[in-house]
Amino acid sequence: MQVEYMKRHLGDELDGVIAGVTAFGMFVEIDELLVEGLVPVRDMVDDYYVLDEKHYELRGRRTGRRYRLGDRVRVRVTAVKPEAHQIDFSLVD
Repeated sequence: MQVEYMKRHLGDELDGVIAGVTAFGMFVEIDELLVEGLVPVRDMVDDYYVLDEKHYELRGRRTGRRYRLGDRVRVRVTAVKPEAHQIDFSLVD
């Protein structure tokens, strides 16, 4: 139901918190909606990000920029895939 609901928010910018980090991206939970989606690492084009499991963070190799568990971020809803039960976000600078 959450994925169906998010169809109407496609393209919207929302505030959230990083709820999980993996080698393939970070999961962000949207504050107002209590919906979770993924920011894929492949879409984070400002740097090459690697997972630091010890510190629960994604760190940019060139810039040193960090995205840690619990950090607040602003995201844009870029894809809603009901058949896969998936919501994709991109970071908003």
